[in-house]
Amino acid sequence: MFLTQYANILKKVDKAMKNFLQEKSNDLDNPFLEYFYKEIERFLFSGGKRIRPVLMFFSSAAINPEVNEEGIIKASLSLELLHNASLIHDDIMDNAETRRGISAFHKTLENYSQNNYNEEIQNPKDFGIAMGILGGDFMYNIAYSAIHVNDFPPDKVLQASLEFNQGFFRVVRGVIVETDFMGKFTVSEDEYIDMVTGKTAALFESAAKMGAILAGAEESQLKDLGDFARAAGIAFQIVDDIIGTFGDPKKTGKPTDSDLKEGKKTLLLIKTIEKANDKQTELMKKIVGNRDSTSAEIEQVRNIMRDTGALDYARKQAEKLYHDCMGSLDKIHPPLNDKYKNFLLEIAKMGIHREK
Repeated sequence: MFLTQYANILKKVDKAMKNFLQEKSNDLDNPFLEYFYKEIERFLFSGGKRIRPVLMFFSSAAINPEVNEEGIIKASLSLELLHNASLIHDDIMDNAETRRGISAFHKTLENYSQNNYNEEIQNPKDFGIAMGILGGDFMYNIAYSAIHVNDFPPDKVLQASLEFNQGFFRVVRGVIVETDFMGKFTVSEDEYIDMVTGKTAALFESAAKMGAILAGAEESQLKDLGDFARAAGIAFQIVDDIIGTFGDPKKTGKPTDSDLKEGKKTLLLIKTIEKANDKQTELMKKIVGNRDSTSAEIEQVRNIMRDTGALDYARKQAEKLYHDCMGSLDKIHPPLNDKYKNFLLEIAKMGIHREK
């Protein structure tokens, strides 16, 4: 039942997204802008779980099962656009070649430059990066307009907009901190949790709260729903980091050595460094953060992650956070609708029991 409902909402989100983008691209009379908008649409429909819009819808329905479904779905596009904007910028910062198994947005625009401009006049790499920045900015911009639907009282729309702004702020703060971590070998688990509370969990929290706000939730319900979604978001990121190193590239659409080559500070790596012996630590210092590391060297680090128990530890922490999710939902008063409360738990479970 959950998967059927999830798929149903996902289809409605995709349909609403297509309509929304069509409205934004009407009356274009510039060939490059038309191409640019089509590439934005291609990126948005290249994959992704749409977990934030679905979380927003289920949160709203858990507060009020009779909520205006169409209005919530239209407003939820704001979160999906914000998330995808951050991915475009992340790929630039990470020097990523692919996303979801296809060319990263900035790489697609780099290829466009190579095929259409004189390289002595327009450097393809610079053009790709510039267009990637603008592509993310474009999506950030239209995300704001997606919130302002006419299906809810103006004061609720304003309150949801403020929550969106807070989520955006926390995401940027988290990415700033994560980027600072890249230059360090040692980061604490508490610092990591603080970082992902912004980078990933912030939009989970905002999704739950925005849906609840538009459905007329009480303040007490907002707090506990936020706690639930925050824990679910942190667990999601821990698992994402595990998949980023131990996943199947054919399923994830991304290489599984990039996190280690970039020196990305994950709970997996943090706990490995904490538990490693001197010999293992010296080996990791040569490999982690070295973009020229070989496949064999990366596999050595994976083995250290297994041998130190760091991989098992990270998995257990994700499971623990799932149990925290259950506790937060059980505390909510007035209680949530049982059907949608269970759907919320299924979203949290889906976030940690996945392969991509």
